[in-house]
Amino acid sequence: MTIKVYGTRLSPFVEKVVRGLQLKKLDYQLIEPKTPMDLAKANPTTGKMPVVEIDGERIYDSTFILRRLDELEPNPPLLSDDAMTAANQRQLEDWADEALYWYTMAFRWTERNGRRTANQILASAPAILRTLLVPLVKRKIGGMAKAQGMGRLPEDVLEREYAGRLEDLERLLGNRDFFYGDRPSVADLAVYGQLSMGDNDVTPETRQAIRARPKLVEYLKRVEQATGG
Repeated sequence: MTIKVYGTRLSPFVEKVVRGLQLKKLDYQLIEPKTPMDLAKANPTTGKMPVVEIDGERIYDSTFILRRLDELEPNPPLLSDDAMTAANQRQLEDWADEALYWYTMAFRWTERNGRRTANQILASAPAILRTLLVPLVKRKIGGMAKAQGMGRLPEDVLEREYAGRLEDLERLLGNRDFFYGDRPSVADLAVYGQLSMGDNDVTPETRQAIRARPKLVEYLKRVEQATGG
C-alpha cells in the first residue's frame, strides 16, 4: 500500500491517524501544508485535516480513516471483538474528538495563548506570509472556539472543567493499561491525540493539568510505546 497523510501532527486528529498507522506498522508519507491554501487543495470537501490517500483513494475524517485502515490491515484490530466493549471504545473515541477537543481549543485561543498558537501553526510558512496570516488564523480558528461556546467560558471555569474531564479519564481507565482493554483501540488513539495537543508549550494550563496526573502521564507513555515511540 502507498499511503500519504496530508496534515500536521499539531492536529490531534492527524496524530490519532499517524499513531494508528504506526500501531499497524504501515509505512506512510506525511505531507504538511505550509499554508491554509495547501490544505484546501488536499481536501476541497471540508478543508480539514487529516486527509489520507491510500493507493489513490482519498479518505477524510480521522474516524473514517481508521475504520478503512482496519479493513485494509486487520492486525492489530482497533476495536474489541466483544460488541459491548467495542461500543464503549467507539463512544470514547467520539467523546474525545467532539468534546474533549474543544477544551484544549478554547485554551489555545485565549488572548494569552492565541498568538503563540497561530505562530506554531504557521511555523513552516515564509516569514513575510506568516506576518500576514497570524492575525487571520487567530481570528478565524480562534473564532470557532467562541462559536462552539467553550471559548466564551471564563478561564477559571475552563480550568476547573478541564480538570474534571481529566479526572473522568482517570476513572474510566481504572487499573487497565488502555481504555476498555489490554491493547490500544480507537479510543486510545483519540484520547492520546487530544492529550498530546494539551501537553504543549503554547497552553501551559493544559500541560500543567495533565502532568499533575501521574496516571495519565504513564498512560501516554504506554500508548507512545505501543505506537512507535
